[in-house]
Formats: sequence, C-alpha cells, structure tokens
Amino acid sequence: MARLIRFMIWFCVGLAPLASAQNGDKTKTKIIVPFGKPRIVQFDAGKGRTFVYHALVKGQSLGFAIDGPAMVEIRSRAGLSGENIQADYQVQVWNGEYLVHADKHKAKKAEGRFIGSALLPAAARAFQFDVPLGLHNYRLWLVSENIDTVFVRIAAEKISAEGAPPVTLWPLEYNRKVHLYSKKNQTMYYLIDQQKGLKLKAAGPLDLIMTTRANFTSELDGRIGYTIAVSENGKELKVFSATVEKSLSTAYQDLTGVVPSQPEEFILRVPAGTHILDFSLKESAAQTVSIRFSLPKQDSQ
Repeated sequence: MARLIRFMIWFCVGLAPLASAQNGDKTKTKIIVPFGKPRIVQFDAGKGRTFVYHALVKGQSLGFAIDGPAMVEIRSRAGLSGENIQADYQVQVWNGEYLVHADKHKAKKAEGRFIGSALLPAAARAFQFDVPLGLHNYRLWLVSENIDTVFVRIAAEKISAEGAPPVTLWPLEYNRKVHLYSKKNQTMYYLIDQQKGLKLKAAGPLDLIMTTRANFTSELDGRIGYTIAVSENGKELKVFSATVEKSLSTAYQDLTGVVPSQPEEFILRVPAGTHILDFSLKESAAQTVSIRFSLPKQDSQ
C-alpha cells in the first residue's frame, strides 16, 4: 500500500497562542529560562496572579536553547517610563547569523504593575515560531527608538517526534510577509525585491515547489516579466523566468497600492543534505515579487 510521505514547512504561520504556558497548565508546555542570570521581574496582574518575566535590554542579547521539533511563544511587555508613552519595538529571534523571526509591536500602558522594576508595564504582545528537529540555540534582540527594556516570557510546546518528517524547510531571512486573499482562502507569501531577497534552509533530497506572483503598481499594465535566481554559497544554481498578467480574483490584505499577478509555479530539485539557498530578484518590471514554497505529495511503493 502506498504511504504518504509526511512533511513540515517551518514558516511562521498563525498558530494558537500558548495559553497553557501563561495559566500554569503543565501538560504540554514549559517556561524556558534564558542563559546566564538575566534580571527577573514579576508582573502583578492583580487578584493574586503574578508571572515571572526576564529583562531584555537594548544592546544586550538574551539567549536560550530548545530541543525541537517544538513551537515557541515569546510573550513580551515593554517597560514604560511614563503613563502616556506608546512603546514601538521589535523583538528579533536569531539563530547564529540568521534572523529567524521578527515582529513589530505597539503597546500602551496596561493594568497591573511590575514587582522589581520602577518601569510601568505595557500591554502584552506575543508571537510564535517553529523549531525544527534537533537542538537549537537562539538569542533575542530588542530594536526600538523609544524604549530600552522589554520583559519577556518564553514558553515552549514540544511537538511529538513520532513519525518525524524527513523533510524540513526553514526560512532564515526574509523581507516581509504578506497575506493574499481570494474568495475561498488566505495564503501567506514573502516579498522579495532587487535589494532584499529570501534565504531558505532546506534538507533534501526534495522537489521544492516555488509559487510566485509579480506585484503590479499603477503604472504597469498588460503582461510583464521577471526573473528569480537561486544560489548557494554565491554560486548560481538555477534561474526561473515568467511573463504574467494581473489576477482578477485575488488581493492583498496588508499590502496596498499593488495588484498581484496570476501565479507561476516552478520546481527546484534540492539534492541530499542540508542547503542554505538564496532567492533573489534579478530582473523585473515589477518592484516586488511575492514568493511561497510547498512540497508535492508523493507516493512510495
């Protein structure tokens, strides 16, 4: 009987928050303690509820280790120096030299107080990212123009290793995520342009499906062309070209002023082993092209 080869794509998709890590449920999740001895504060939410956070200070990284496969949630509360300050900040997740995840947050003062800090707590913000199979060391980095300290709470949920997927795709660096809507569903893409491409970690052998859409601005019409190059360690492996026209049935939720093209699909054969692939926009009439990845379903005899 043919069996379906299972796979997992390590993109930062919308996942349910790790509520159990916040309310003390010990069934699947655990709180991760960062390396060293980072400063600890307690967030007093009232009614006898307190939660431990670790200080992430601008200019200083906060490291931790996690054994995958797992899903990690980073919950943060900015430390405010005044009642009416709005925190604008970004918590970046790095694995060595590669940026794994980064979300921008805005938050104003929340109810409650910090025990162990004179700063005022902002409303909590959270994001999740997936951890591939194996042991990984990550570090958090704070980027902000108007605050110097964010307090973070790191929780992890272990994913069952039973039937662990033999294929792993893991984006390391990218410009921006956007969401394409049609009448039936929503699909996440990554933007690339001629200044900033996308870096992807892939474990082969596999046939990687690359779906792309050129983005039409107001001055573009008819059919336009673009070329995407794939390279590894500076060596060009493959070049894909397409000529496309506007889509009449899709639009972006979070990208204004452009219209996506009809999709083009390419297949990149990735050999055995672990590869870090660079996807760059070589030539294009459009300023940006959206790209996403998937794997074909295969049967083995």
